[in-house]
Amino acid sequence: MIFEYEKKQAYSPENKGRPWADEELRVVLSFAPTKENILKLAKGFKRSYGSIEQIFRWAVTTDVEIINKGREDDSFIKQIRRLYKEMGWKA
Repeated sequence: MIFEYEKKQAYSPENKGRPWADEELRVVLSFAPTKENILKLAKGFKRSYGSIEQIFRWAVTTDVEIINKGREDDSFIKQIRRLYKEMGWKA
């Protein structure tokens, strides 16, 4: 499948470990979380496939689940949740 081939291609996630700007996260959250979109966003933002996937997962994780995982003070998760709520997402 073309998707699997593209996903496995070597490319440099130059922005690995760098913080996300609100504008970048808004762009990510404006897309549907499909495999193809995640791949395009990863390449476009020079991040890993998993980092984009993680943004979508945290956006819809419930407050109870976040607390149970001990991540309620994580600034990245708070940033994602704030933006997804501002954008009108429903979990």
